[in-house]
Amino acid sequence: MDTGILEDIGFTKGEIKVYFALLGMGNTTSGPIISKSAVARSKVYDILEKLKQKGLVSEVIKQNIKYFQAASPERILDYIKIKEKEIKEDESKFKKLLPELLQKQKYTEEKQDVKVYAGFEGIKTFYNEILGQLEKGDEYLAMTFSDESLKHKSIVLHFQKFRQLRAKKGIKAKILCRTKEQLTQKKMNYTATGLYEFRVTGQLIPAGIVIFKDTVATFNWGSNPRVFVIICKENAEHYKRFFYDVWEKAKV
Repeated sequence: MDTGILEDIGFTKGEIKVYFALLGMGNTTSGPIISKSAVARSKVYDILEKLKQKGLVSEVIKQNIKYFQAASPERILDYIKIKEKEIKEDESKFKKLLPELLQKQKYTEEKQDVKVYAGFEGIKTFYNEILGQLEKGDEYLAMTFSDESLKHKSIVLHFQKFRQLRAKKGIKAKILCRTKEQLTQKKMNYTATGLYEFRVTGQLIPAGIVIFKDTVATFNWGSNPRVFVIICKENAEHYKRFFYDVWEKAKV
């Protein structure tokens, strides 16, 4: 006999064995149940208790001895109906909880993505996307670019335009430089908006790193410049901690 359907509706294999054994025995004590069902004595009483809770086994005590009897198999239909009712009630309760869970997921879900922008036009596209993402009060952190990046006139002009638009939106920037010469040069190229801070660090830091929101971008300059972008909250937080650790030790 295929008993899989009983397992599907919530019966364990042990419960099925004990109930089937009882069906053919009538009113009986635990000994014959153990023998016929082949279920260990240590488990039979727990199983009988669960079957009683399901309404499939009744119990009477005669002369201090417990006797058990199986209820009609039709009671299984009643059990299924009860389970259906409980499932509908659970569904109704869950529907009330679902909006709260979805809202929680919205705030905690971590977006992860990797992008590569190639060539001068690709880098310009990346900076335009930055402006679209940043809002007033957001921070833009940068570990200054290598001198090689300043050789590309079109990129330098685009940087200047980006700085102006970023300042117009009220976006703060912190720039780490490796040398005083770089700092002087950077200050000369930035407008005095009060939204820019510069510090010089004697620590060896990677050049061409930009950090904002959940994004870390790494620039690679050459004949075909590229920017590698990783969008990952955990990764960005790691870089921010490194940046601020160096920032606190750097000279103004």
